Amino acid sequence: MTTVVLGLDGGCFELIQPWIDDGTLPTFSKLTEDGVASDMQSCLPPVTCPNWQCYATGTNPGKLGVFWWEAVDRDARTIENRSSAGDFDGTHYWRLLEGDTAVVNLPTSYPPSEIDGIHVAGGPGAEQAGYTQPESLEEELRERYDYAVHPEKMSLLSGDNPDNECVPEIYDLIDMRFDVLEDQLESGEYELIHVTVFYLNVLQHFYWDMDVVKRAWERIDERVSQLLEMQELENFFVMSDHGSNGIETTFRVNTWLEQHGYLQTESSISDYLHRAGITQERVRPILAKLGVEWWARRLLPERVQMLLPDEEGSVDKSGKADVIDWESSQVVASGQGPVYVLADHPQERERIVDELVDDLEGITDPDGNPVFDQVLRGEDVYSGPYVDRGPDVVLDQAAGVHIEGKIGHDGAFGSPSKWHGENKDTGMFIAHGPEIDGNESLTDMHILDIAPTLLHLHGGGVPERMDGDVKRELFAAESEPANREVQRIDAEDIDSAESRTVESDVADRLEDLGYME
Repeated sequence: MTTVVLGLDGGCFELIQPWIDDGTLPTFSKLTEDGVASDMQSCLPPVTCPNWQCYATGTNPGKLGVFWWEAVDRDARTIENRSSAGDFDGTHYWRLLEGDTAVVNLPTSYPPSEIDGIHVAGGPGAEQAGYTQPESLEEELRERYDYAVHPEKMSLLSGDNPDNECVPEIYDLIDMRFDVLEDQLESGEYELIHVTVFYLNVLQHFYWDMDVVKRAWERIDERVSQLLEMQELENFFVMSDHGSNGIETTFRVNTWLEQHGYLQTESSISDYLHRAGITQERVRPILAKLGVEWWARRLLPERVQMLLPDEEGSVDKSGKADVIDWESSQVVASGQGPVYVLADHPQERERIVDELVDDLEGITDPDGNPVFDQVLRGEDVYSGPYVDRGPDVVLDQAAGVHIEGKIGHDGAFGSPSKWHGENKDTGMFIAHGPEIDGNESLTDMHILDIAPTLLHLHGGGVPERMDGDVKRELFAAESEPANREVQRIDAEDIDSAESRTVESDVADRLEDLGYME
């Protein structure tokens, strides 16, 4: 008998509850009625990177050493991508289980690690080859399922046009993940199987609650129904890395910082490319239609790719580092929340943090709506050895707000363009099975609680390093895990996940998804 954890990137009841209520998602209705279902708090900022690793390790970003897709190095004056497996300092909870496990499509887990079982890595970094352990599994997946890590036509996604060639590819990827899940479950080889459906949230980013997203959820609902009928399944968990909501306002944090004197910029190659009409929006769809986009990316120097501006002349990703006047700037921000103070001296850094928090609190959009739910100091959000590496201020964006990290736009506020849905810190959690108390109500579930709870369910000890709690109240009163005391173990001797260097077009993949805006 096997425990299955189904990860739905961006899944949330805020989006699907109306579809549950009107009968569109009968399986999710059954799961929420017979099992335990609740909202679930994500780590801030509520983003794929680092929240999938927060789930897998049970630790907060201050211990992982990764806080968002990109990292600002104050000393080196650089901005680099941080989303590969070797960037994270942590141990995945399934490594502590006695039985074999199958981990399929976990985002930010490339390159794949060797585990007792199989590991099929998710992106970014993972392309259509070299993403499995054991290596021989890749050919089997390709032959049996025509398996793919990503859709081929990502650049054709447009928030204004749901009728494009990439959407059917994403539907196929959803079915592909479930095909693999069902076969691995039927094999009876695994104590635990984790599968992530990642591109669900990409659809939500571009189309939020449109029919194209509803059809994806209907497909998932049908596949979960089939899964629940399989006799090999014992306990079933559904979770997300964060939630989602519709975008009403775009706040360009670096534009605001520049307007208020915290950030200084200078001319770069991007300005000349923009004047010549060479932009992301014009170049990438053409290459995609010609089928040569990824070849072009591999042939063009990486710095040229990073400096390609958008239609408005703004630059994002690591190309931002080339337009910042580092000597004159005090602050620079990433999208979706992290803000870094650049001062070298601790007292000066603290002074700027105080001033910045005061200036940011109370900001409203042109209609008078709050832009942030909270403006928090990094030290109050994170704990662990890497807190000093992380952001000094964390912006908890308000409902309906998308914080962009691009540099070079004239206005601090705008309307949704590329995306129509944004992440929020309220994800979803469901537990269902013979050892689950279906009458229990959870009010404080956190993404960090999943790993220790699953370890306890499977009879294992919980490392002291984990930040989450075992939710024993989930379990039926007569069940063994409900009546067993939680065992905390000293995990200092547990090896962290193997660190490897990844050379890939990670930044470009993130650009296609829209995460680096």
